[in-house]
Amino acid sequence: MDKGDEMPRIWRVSSAHSVDLPDDRHNHPTREQNGNRGWTDRHTLVLMTCTGQCIAYMTRGCLSVAIVAMVSSNSSSTHSAEKHADVCPVPTGANYTRASEKEGEFDWDEQLQGLVLGSYFYGYVSSCFFGGLVADYFGGRLMYGVSNVGFAILSVLSPISARTSVGLFIANKVISGVIQSPLYPSLNSLMASRIPAHLRAKYNSICLAGDTMGNVFSMALGGVLASSSFLGGWPSVFYVFGAAGILWGILWFTLIKEDPKTVALGKAADSENRNMLQGVNLKRVLTSLPFWGLVAFHTGDSFGYFMLSSEIPTYLSNIQYLDLNENGLLSALPYLLQSFFSMAWGIAINRLITSGRISILASRRISSAVGMYGAGLALVAMCFVSCNTSLAVGVLSISVGITGASISGGYLGEQDMCPASLVGLITGLRCMVSSTTGFIAPLVTGSIIAGNETLSAWRTAFLIAAALYFIPGTVYQICVTEKVQPWIKKQEGSRKHQIVEATA
Repeated sequence: MDKGDEMPRIWRVSSAHSVDLPDDRHNHPTREQNGNRGWTDRHTLVLMTCTGQCIAYMTRGCLSVAIVAMVSSNSSSTHSAEKHADVCPVPTGANYTRASEKEGEFDWDEQLQGLVLGSYFYGYVSSCFFGGLVADYFGGRLMYGVSNVGFAILSVLSPISARTSVGLFIANKVISGVIQSPLYPSLNSLMASRIPAHLRAKYNSICLAGDTMGNVFSMALGGVLASSSFLGGWPSVFYVFGAAGILWGILWFTLIKEDPKTVALGKAADSENRNMLQGVNLKRVLTSLPFWGLVAFHTGDSFGYFMLSSEIPTYLSNIQYLDLNENGLLSALPYLLQSFFSMAWGIAINRLITSGRISILASRRISSAVGMYGAGLALVAMCFVSCNTSLAVGVLSISVGITGASISGGYLGEQDMCPASLVGLITGLRCMVSSTTGFIAPLVTGSIIAGNETLSAWRTAFLIAAALYFIPGTVYQICVTEKVQPWIKKQEGSRKHQIVEATA
């Protein structure tokens, strides 16, 4: 590690796999500004977590594109554009076939499709708290890798599951959710223990840009694969993305090592980790306004995200009449914009923080306000685009892209408020609530458009999502803090027993 990235010499043991920064971690040191800028282990970690997030979201999101090719001609609602004033007319001379007129293998109506699209989150939500615990106990490196590789293997098995029965396919996705439950707790644990607070906006935005790049690949490449004859068409989406995840896992466990300082602290860290977990005061957590502000932020943001990521391909296909190839590419555009915007915003905010122009708390508030309120306003604007396909794609791109600012805001909440040893647990606890939107959003949207894929129905869906950006975004602004919270029963009371000298 170069001198510019060195950590302070005094460490507090938190777990066998993570070390907490000292209590001055919210100050603005200039280590990276003044030190060397060569490639370090920290940069390798950021690169691999970015690609790991890309793989995870690519594999998770490909279903929303593949399902357009999977469903049969009798599965989706039909209506005549010529006879219905509340739908868009088919463009003259367009070589287009509605999703409801396409041949596919499975006879799934909109409500069943909503259940299938949300099934991953039944498993994810039910095991989030457990995922947070195992992430803290076994360490971010191990659980992050296992989570992604296990998910990739189940992706490869998805086509045979779907062809066996819809129940088995849903079970596959539920188990996938269970396996991925440690993903975010592990990532937050890694970031909290290895990245100082004043650098998190920059590095977190790069890591989580992988989320949006995963959506770009799942929609753009997924659309191409699903409409091709390669490996049977839609099954190739699951095979290709699953294989990519397995390959990533080999690289992850080869390149990412445990922090040598925490390995040297070994047994003491294991014991301390158990003590810290046993000492969590859940009453303090569950009565904490900052915690519920964070839950509100993620619930609103996640509802909009999951509604759009799962339903944009359906909207563009059945309302704007785009074929599968065009659909995949244009569905990917909002996430490509989000990816670049999130990184640019994170770098800009990081410079403002390190220069002392704004505080960490102000940066979190500003970033979240731009992301949440901007997305809500764009979704309100979606109610006025009508049948203008170019305008619809442009406004959707803004609504998704601008949320990239939030990655430098509310997405840093657990890393700011928790000791590193508790980041995984608190993330898991928060995810139990906020990630319910992963299955609620597709079900709500599916129930609105079931048998009624009209402009009015989609306006209702967009307005619901907009409200869930505005209201939780405001709650977060009121409750947010950047200070470590007193969520441990013996709050640093025996600090002298928790401070150890790092090995040379």
